[in-house]
Amino acid sequence: MSRFAILSAVSLSLMSTAMADPLLEMMGDMSDEGPLYAYETQFAWDGIPATARVDPSQPAGERIKILTPTESDWSDTFREELETRDASAEGDIWCTEFGQMVPMDAKITAESDTTVTYAFTPVPEPDADRNEQKMMKQLDGTVILDRTDGAVLAFRMHLPKPYKPAMVAKINAFEMDVACARAPDGRTFIEDFKFDISGSAMMQSFEESVSRQITKLLEPVG
Repeated sequence: MSRFAILSAVSLSLMSTAMADPLLEMMGDMSDEGPLYAYETQFAWDGIPATARVDPSQPAGERIKILTPTESDWSDTFREELETRDASAEGDIWCTEFGQMVPMDAKITAESDTTVTYAFTPVPEPDADRNEQKMMKQLDGTVILDRTDGAVLAFRMHLPKPYKPAMVAKINAFEMDVACARAPDGRTFIEDFKFDISGSAMMQSFEESVSRQITKLLEPVG
């Protein structure tokens, strides 16, 4: 092979490496702009299973209507959690936000006729502090994108091995799983969310598990 041919092959290889994945670019260009939706959801606060209707167009304090259980069965912690969650229920249920944590050099690990799966090290949010940035470097991420438009269909982050962020702290397990579904306007929303973390800090063990589902997307409310 001539020197020119070798240099051309190397040049083409470098150009191919540098080219961005068009599906990842589509993911990055996805917008969460659109109407607000009311929805029905189920979750558990303070160990109390609950169902609720959420209307983010209402003023704070009136957004979440608990359907079950009846108020007589609420604990003080449940009531406090309701107040906190109601204030922040602004309709931010879209899966586009997870795309911001996927770098443009994510690697394809699986493909089907309709989806492409990527693996990556998650990108910290712009306002992440130093500890959060260090933590993100320890995580393995996976995202499944719709082949037609780059919409996020599923997102996962997990800690492959225990991590010590400080001398007196250790995270034994960390896992976040998100499954998305299509809204009538084409955006994908967080249909199922699960988060688990366990470890120890200052010689005290801790464990947290969060699970919530949007069981029904209702009418646009704004």
